[in-house]
Amino acid sequence: MEFQQGISWLNDTETILRFIQRLVHELDELKEHLLVLEEGEVLFSQGDPLEDVYLLLEGQVKLTRTQADDSDITLTTLNPGSFVGLIAFTTGEPTLTTAKIIQKGMALKMKPQQFEQYLSDHPRLKHPLQQLMLNNMIQRYKSNIRLHTRTHLLNKELGKERDDLKNAYKRLEETHQQLIHQEKMATLGELVAGFAHEVNNPASALMRSAENLIEIYSTFEESDATYQLFKLGLQSEPLDSAELRKQMLHIEKQFPWVHDRASVRKLAQMPGNALQIIKEQRKKQDIENLINHFEAGRMIHNIRIASNRIANLVKSLKSYSRQDRNKEEFTDIREGIKDTVLVLSNRLKYINLTLDLNDIPKTCIQVGDLNQVWTNILVNACDALNDSGEITFSTKHVAGKIVVEITDNGPGIPEDIIHRIFEANFTTKNQGAKFGLGLGLPISNEIIKRSGGNIEAENLDEGGARFRITLPVKDDC
Repeated sequence: MEFQQGISWLNDTETILRFIQRLVHELDELKEHLLVLEEGEVLFSQGDPLEDVYLLLEGQVKLTRTQADDSDITLTTLNPGSFVGLIAFTTGEPTLTTAKIIQKGMALKMKPQQFEQYLSDHPRLKHPLQQLMLNNMIQRYKSNIRLHTRTHLLNKELGKERDDLKNAYKRLEETHQQLIHQEKMATLGELVAGFAHEVNNPASALMRSAENLIEIYSTFEESDATYQLFKLGLQSEPLDSAELRKQMLHIEKQFPWVHDRASVRKLAQMPGNALQIIKEQRKKQDIENLINHFEAGRMIHNIRIASNRIANLVKSLKSYSRQDRNKEEFTDIREGIKDTVLVLSNRLKYINLTLDLNDIPKTCIQVGDLNQVWTNILVNACDALNDSGEITFSTKHVAGKIVVEITDNGPGIPEDIIHRIFEANFTTKNQGAKFGLGLGLPISNEIIKRSGGNIEAENLDEGGARFRITLPVKDDC
C-alpha cells in the first residue's frame, strides 16, 4: 500500500503502523533494529540521557515519574504506533520519565542519526514516520490539554472545598464561642437565682418597713406640721450641685439663726412650702426636730427607691442571663434618671453634678434595665474622677429620638482601649482597691441595643469623656 498526497490520513495511526510493519519485513536494514520487548523490562529510567528512540510496533509501555517524596505516578500507557522517548529524542535533554514494558511486544530502536538516514534513504518510509511522529505529538498535546483542564477543575474544586472548610471552621469557632457564652450565661443564671433569693427578702423587708413608717406618720392630723413636713420629704427631688450651693446662700439669709452647716444644707434641699412651715413653727418646736421630720420623709423616699432599684437590678440581671424579661412601661425616663441620682447621692456628694433635663416625650421602655444603664455609667464616671470633679447629665429630643448625654471632666478613656469598653469581661478596674468584672458597660450596651437604641463613647477635646445614648420614641408597649 502506497500513500498518495492529497489523501487525508493524518489521524489514521493504524494504517500508518501496518504500512511500517510491512516495510520492516521487506527491508533487511530495518529488521536489524527490531527489539523484542519482554514484560517487566525497563527501556530507560528518569534522568537518563537518551541515545535511542523506540517506535512501538506491538505490546504496551507504561511511562512513570518519580516525585520529590519518592512516590511514583503513572503518566500514560503507550500502545502500538507510539514513539517511546520522543521528547528526549527531539530535545536532546535527559528523559523526564521511566519507560517500563507492561505487555510483551516489538519495537524499532533507532538512534537520531539512523532515523534521519532512514528518512533520507527510504522516501516511502519518510512520509509515514513523519506523520506518525506528528500524530504522537498531537496526542501528547491533547493529553496535556486534558490534563491541564482536569488540573484546573481539581484546583477549582479544591479552592471551593478550602473555602467551605474555612467557612465550616468559622461556623465551628462561632458555635464554640456561643457555647462558651451560653455556659457563662447558665452559670450567671445560677448565681442570679441565688442572689435574687437572698436579696429580694431584705429588699421586701425594707419596703415593708418604709410603708409601716408611712402608716405611723399617717396617724398624725393632716394639719400637723410634723406630718406635713414628712409628706413633703416623701415627695422631695434632688438638686444639682450648683443649685444646691445657690440655695444654701439663700437659706443663710433666710435663717440667720441657723449656724450648723449640716442643717443649712438640709434646709437648702427643702421646697418653699416646707421652709414656710419651719418658719411658722420655729418658736413652737425645735428647728432640728422639724428638719428631722422632713429628712425622715426624704430617707423613706430613698428607701422606697432603693428597694425598687434592688428588685429592678435583679430583674435586669435575670434578663441579661435570659432567665427573665422585664415588662416595658410607658414612662418619662427623666424620672428614672432622678431616682438614680438619689440612690447614688452618697457617691455624688463630692461631685459637681449638673442636671440639664430638657423636656422629652414619654416612651415605652424597660425602666429597670434603663436605670441600670444610668447607674453603670455614673459609677464609672465617679471612679474616673476619683469622686472629685464635674458630671453633666442632659436630655433632649432630636428628630424623633431621645438623646441622653453623660459627660465628665476626668482623664478620658485611653484611645488604645476605647474600642473595647463594650466587650464582655474587659475591665481596667483591676488595680489597687478598685475591682470590676467588665460587665457594666457590656450589659448597658445590651440593654440599649435591645431597646432599639444606640450607645457610644468618645473623648472630648477639652478633656473628659462623653457617653451618648440614643433611644427611639415608642408610643405603644
